[in-house]
Amino acid sequence: MKFATPLPQLAAACLVLGACGDDGRATATEVTTAPATATTTMTTGATPGTTGEPGTGSDSGSDTAVPTGTTASDPTTTTGTTGTTEPAQTSSTTAPGCGPCDQPNQQCVDGECLTACQGQGPDACPEGQVCDIISGECHAAGDPCTLAGTETACADLSCGPGSTCDGVGACVPVAPCADVACTDDGHCWGTLCGCERLVECQEPTAEQLNGPFSTEIGGIDFADDCNAWMVTLRSGPDYVRRLKPDGELTQWTGVANLNMGEVKVLRRLTIPQLTDVPPVAAGPSRPTPVEGLGEVAITYTCCQACGCQADPPQGVARLDEANMMSPLPIVIVAQVTQGDGPFGSSAADAGPHGLAWGEDRVLYVGNSTMNGEYNSADLDAATQDVVFTFDARVTASAPVSPVHLLVALDGGIVYRFNAQTQQAEFVVDLMSDVTSLAHDAFTGHVYAGLANLEVVRIAPFTGEVEPFQTMPGVGRVAVSPSGKLWYTPVKYLADLPLQSWDLPMAF
Repeated sequence: MKFATPLPQLAAACLVLGACGDDGRATATEVTTAPATATTTMTTGATPGTTGEPGTGSDSGSDTAVPTGTTASDPTTTTGTTGTTEPAQTSSTTAPGCGPCDQPNQQCVDGECLTACQGQGPDACPEGQVCDIISGECHAAGDPCTLAGTETACADLSCGPGSTCDGVGACVPVAPCADVACTDDGHCWGTLCGCERLVECQEPTAEQLNGPFSTEIGGIDFADDCNAWMVTLRSGPDYVRRLKPDGELTQWTGVANLNMGEVKVLRRLTIPQLTDVPPVAAGPSRPTPVEGLGEVAITYTCCQACGCQADPPQGVARLDEANMMSPLPIVIVAQVTQGDGPFGSSAADAGPHGLAWGEDRVLYVGNSTMNGEYNSADLDAATQDVVFTFDARVTASAPVSPVHLLVALDGGIVYRFNAQTQQAEFVVDLMSDVTSLAHDAFTGHVYAGLANLEVVRIAPFTGEVEPFQTMPGVGRVAVSPSGKLWYTPVKYLADLPLQSWDLPMAF
């Protein structure tokens, strides 16, 4: 497997400009508007769907534009949100003597309209420096807390760092940003960004996770509140279990004698964002809160010779804790399908795979109707559809933006699927079956567990791949809110303990 050159390891970063000090950098007030592209601090890949993904960092033991100022996001007061952006609908805060000063990269200070470097093109900063869209200042390319990159055309807009095109003419936010701002001439960038991972809670300890919770475990995921969720793969009825950080363990029994495969929780796609935005020229519009965060879905699977007793035989279920009689009803009905990977077991490789929540509260999964078909279930509209047909069986998927999901196929090829256009673009060939894909809401990277036991880190909009760790046995990986990547075995195949690796805490 060929890996991209590892990105520079950056020191811990400041989130507030005042903490950065005056180091002689050119300031954003010295620039004028010039249509073009910004300079990136990141290495670029073969599939430039977006820009400005953060580096690997340092490891530890709206429907309208939201303004960006010269103060970086302080993530101490937060709410889960999302937004899509078209050219800003802004309200002028022009002070006497400033003249027109109503763009999201402008601020009236002491009677002078100051324009930050965001959206100003490659001439915004002196040679050797780049525009950091978090602060609006010009930084050296390797400086900590710097998010820079090129712009990507998106109909009448240009989507800059911290954003990507939704395929139909709007820029949407991607980690580490939670919203997007645009100038009137259509230059957009991510806002409400942060360069330090905000840890709001701690998941259960390794000792707790390796207790009764993980008996016969087959898959794991974490909610934003740090609750751990698992499904079993065993002979007889299977179970969904929840383990809270305080040790409280709850168990639900599945339908009849169906096996279970994956468990997925609807989570935020970006770091928590500000409730109050620092004042700049444009009046802020807070992004729309995400509905359904914390909902849990699982896959029912059954190989043709496994003797599973149920009608319908398998599919996707959503946990309904209030339904005492049938807490795990099927919402996507599946046919019997079979693969020969990624686990090398007829029981583990059967049925629907690649379960993922879209941020729109739509469930996605592969192989429910036939191998390679990617299926959706809109819980609000109560509809099911085949949204795309891949040329191989789906093994894993994960959301990476409000409209995009990474989808891995048998053999290791990874595509980026757009739920709005219902088209898929090639991202990378990992050359090994993928057991799981786990999205990190801080960096935006996706971690892939492979059948050859490698764990790699993928930049989902460039296709860059880096080696990360090695699993001790066949299993899956999941990102926890505290900044760890957890490995869980499929104990039906490998009776090993759960373990974790630290993820970057800053860039």
